[in-house]
Amino acid sequence: MSEVIVVLAVTGIIASIMLFVLPRITENAEKTSDIASLKLLDQATAIYKTTNNIWGSDAFKGIYTDSARLKALYDSGNIDRITVPRTEEGVFSWGLYDQKWGVVHVVSGREVEMAQSGGFTGRIMGSYSGDEKIIKIPASINGTTVKEVHQDVFKDKGLTSLVLEEGIERLHARSFMDNDLTEIVLPNSLTRLDYGAFLNNPLTKVTIGPNVQIIEGGVFQKNDLFVVAYNAGGAGTYVFTNGNWV
Repeated sequence: MSEVIVVLAVTGIIASIMLFVLPRITENAEKTSDIASLKLLDQATAIYKTTNNIWGSDAFKGIYTDSARLKALYDSGNIDRITVPRTEEGVFSWGLYDQKWGVVHVVSGREVEMAQSGGFTGRIMGSYSGDEKIIKIPASINGTTVKEVHQDVFKDKGLTSLVLEEGIERLHARSFMDNDLTEIVLPNSLTRLDYGAFLNNPLTKVTIGPNVQIIEGGVFQKNDLFVVAYNAGGAGTYVFTNGNWV
């Protein structure tokens, strides 16, 4: 009888350990698989750029969404299928600055409120409840096209990387204030940046499209200088160096 009790006790201990260890093993396997996929995507992109005689800094010049970029690789025969990350709620995303593929977390309707009716339709509201710091705001949430991000939604969430899909037209006051973003690519669809949208972020590189009509105060550091540079230069990438935007 005592031997049976010992066996049961050991079995219970092993089961408890496995409950703790298995999720980590699964997570590590997912990360390993995604890293391998990223290497293949980077290699395929390099071949795509060469075979299509694409010059300049961006291998996908003129292609503005990740789904379209992946389709371009598939249509050109550089990948045999369009894969998705094994990381939960992750997507493969192209980095415009480092020219490499990465995995980012897609913000879902479980983490924000998505207005689906009335005058606020298409606006992300509430306060982001997720833990991920590398995120992507998708073109739609819960079947509703994302057009705006309401004030304070992503304020002080420790974000280190942000991808904004095409279709977003307005970022309201303080929407991404007090984070750790160092660079940002704003979608061409964006037309308005409200007060303090990126206030207190250490941004040193901003890519902005041609359609922004309103940039209120405090959006970026030395915001007045950024506005002057944008009014003079239009769409493009601006770098903050020696106290000025160039």
